[in-house]
Amino acid sequence: MPLALPRSRPALASGLLLTALTLGVFLPFLGKAVHIDDPLFVWTARQILSDPTDFYGFTLNWQGVEEPMSEVTQNPPLAAYYLALVGWLFGWSERAMHAGFLLPALLAVLGTYRLAHVLGTDSMRSAIATLAAPVFVVSGTSLMGDMMLLASWVWAIALWIEGLRLGNATRLGFAALLVAAAALTKYFGISLVPLLFVVSWMETGRLGRWTAILLLPVAALVGYQALTESLYGTGLLGNAAAYASDFRVGGGLLSKAITGLAFSGGCIVLLLTAAPLLWGKRALLFGIPAAGVVGAIVVAMRQVGEFHVTRPQGIAWSFVAQVSLLVVAGTGLLVLAVADWRRRRSADSVLLLLWVGGTLAFTCLVNWTVSARNLLPLVPAASLLVVRRLESSGHVRDRAGRARVTLAVGASLAVALLVAWADYALAGSARTAARSLVREPNGTSNAFAFQGHWGFQYYMQELGARPLDRDEPRYHADEAVVVPVGNSYLFPVPAERRVSRVVHAFRTLPGLTTMSARLGAGFYSDGWGPLPFAFGRIPAEEYVVYRMR
Repeated sequence: MPLALPRSRPALASGLLLTALTLGVFLPFLGKAVHIDDPLFVWTARQILSDPTDFYGFTLNWQGVEEPMSEVTQNPPLAAYYLALVGWLFGWSERAMHAGFLLPALLAVLGTYRLAHVLGTDSMRSAIATLAAPVFVVSGTSLMGDMMLLASWVWAIALWIEGLRLGNATRLGFAALLVAAAALTKYFGISLVPLLFVVSWMETGRLGRWTAILLLPVAALVGYQALTESLYGTGLLGNAAAYASDFRVGGGLLSKAITGLAFSGGCIVLLLTAAPLLWGKRALLFGIPAAGVVGAIVVAMRQVGEFHVTRPQGIAWSFVAQVSLLVVAGTGLLVLAVADWRRRRSADSVLLLLWVGGTLAFTCLVNWTVSARNLLPLVPAASLLVVRRLESSGHVRDRAGRARVTLAVGASLAVALLVAWADYALAGSARTAARSLVREPNGTSNAFAFQGHWGFQYYMQELGARPLDRDEPRYHADEAVVVPVGNSYLFPVPAERRVSRVVHAFRTLPGLTTMSARLGAGFYSDGWGPLPFAFGRIPAEEYVVYRMR
């Protein structure tokens, strides 16, 4: 017999308020420069407009050599198809593209609201807690597929549970289509299939027609594997799995565990700002020595992943303090999930436990790098767990308690906006550098060459510069070669070919950064460090310009 849903229906006023809040958070970042892996999605979108049936049918120099896009990318193309639609309708300016990606962010917020309603948790607080997470705000200012994955993810779960409890095959079908969309946006989306299978079994106690419906996303991914094998000679899903195992960064198991927990604590900073409400004074007193133990372990390790804790000039105490605090906060997420399951023993508590544990396990043990982008799917689950804990502990029953909760969420949003602004400034520094160093239209196509990738490559190529090939650099006389010091896939410029060397520095946001190997911040990859963001003295972004013989 289908289980009942909560009787109250989501209010239109709540949806409008959440829409206004979401737009208020993201509109200031519409001018953000193309950043990190954004160019891969933009170039694929342009290729799709040229030939929609051959989405990866072009070559590029992204890793130091010219390669087919089908070998470079580790993502399926659905987000690029969406970006192609945005570009076709509104153009390719940064503002137009980011405006198009407001929709997935809004759908993710509203989807969290809907899912919280289905699970009988405070919908508005859950949705706002999701919006207030640093990883949510930063990911919402990118052109990559992460927010599209999250929007598909939460709506798939919400509609699936509704379909089960109402015995509604139409909702189950729509949910299955969203699971397929999630998997064709990022391969991790297919993990919804085992997650929903377990929840369905616990809800119904038997196999039913939902079992066959749940196979539809699997069939879609099998079809995608066959399609890409026919187009590019190899199945791209298999390639992504091989890449994840062959190109791992970030150290061994202990380093990965510390990094994963630190990323969780920083990406979902509400775990820290709401800690006094979640755990009480006694638990907080335990958290202080726990952070000390983590700090001692980190110092004893001497190196966490790629980051050296001990250096010739001494121990990086600022890093130790930040990573210890975030690890303890991140551990709180696991404790919340286990405590919620032990208290309720329900299908939805199992859902949240597997959702959290599975995402962390994939990020730390399976994926090639720990990245805040990979932890984005955790945010709605964490928000639900936090709100459920606050509800069960009575913090939302009176005005004073609700004020404290509002203050904790507000503090989380303030940190999220600050981190997003730091990432905005970092992205902008690469755009400014490219436009400043290439001041005039190039007289010839060989006037400027460059190393490095990400957003810097996007803007350099827009200005007519050429990327150098690591195997065959082919330097030209009187050519300027630009090398971004903090970028990726760099290689030495031969001293015998250089006439001059000039270093240019471009400032970012003072005091906070999302990517810095010096401070251990690696929001987009723990190859740069085990923190999602770092406070400290932020060095300028340096660009070396060589004039060649």
